[in-house]
Amino acid sequence: MQPVNIKPKLEEHHKEYYGWALHCCSRDAEMARDVLQSSYLKMLVKQTTFRGEAALKTWAFVIIKNTAIDALRKKQREVKRIQSENHIVDTGYETGAEDIHDKKLRKLFFTEALNQLSERQREILQLVFYHDLSLNQSAEILSISQGAIRKHYDRAKKALADWFEKKGIAAFK
Repeated sequence: MQPVNIKPKLEEHHKEYYGWALHCCSRDAEMARDVLQSSYLKMLVKQTTFRGEAALKTWAFVIIKNTAIDALRKKQREVKRIQSENHIVDTGYETGAEDIHDKKLRKLFFTEALNQLSERQREILQLVFYHDLSLNQSAEILSISQGAIRKHYDRAKKALADWFEKKGIAAFK
């Protein structure tokens, strides 16, 4: 097989790649932009090794996830180093509060719903519903078996349905 020119596909799916990077970076927009930039560079350098055997989107998501993991580890090391050097205790406060009250409430509601799930289940839902990937593609990205991903997916749907039912929202039964 001939090497594939990936640049047009990177541009075409940029919003999805950014959304995945944002998820992988714990919603830190600045870090997500840096991770995505680094991921694009890695993809462009490695594009001659991409032969099209796997879906480009799957290949890209794996690179983005691995780059984000590296960035998060690096950030954690830097924070610990700075805190230990300066004897600073992490206060855990948030910055950049939402301007619109309703938007904040909706976000809190859905965050609470998603917090009923494990991290693995949240990742799977992110890939399937926000990035239109199949369960098989998601399993490949997350390096888990197809049987395991189906279990996590089914459990996530059931947990959300139960949670919405407890909140009195019948549409999610």
